Amino acid sequence: MIDLMIPVPDAASVAALRWLRAAAGIEAGPATGTNFWGTCHLVARMHQAGMQGSVVTIIGDAADPYRNTHLNTEWVRARGLDPAPYEADIELFARTGHWPIG
Repeated sequence: MIDLMIPVPDAASVAALRWLRAAAGIEAGPATGTNFWGTCHLVARMHQAGMQGSVVTIIGDAADPYRNTHLNTEWVRARGLDPAPYEADIELFARTGHWPIG
């Protein structure tokens, strides 16, 4: 078990839940997006350190309550959130295993 304090910007959480939906067909909410962002960070740290092991994660919330908020482009934009840079980070990680965020 590992317990790390990994900062997750709101826009990163939105990017992660959108990526899960587009790439894996997983309909999830922002808590799951936050969890997935942290999971990517952890796996990348393990890889960089040459560690092997299993990482278990959960889907903590469904997408339905967030269709008019976190999954709604206008709602996200109105709150000044820009998930695009974080979506690019996740895409890079998915393709290469490289995590560009500290």
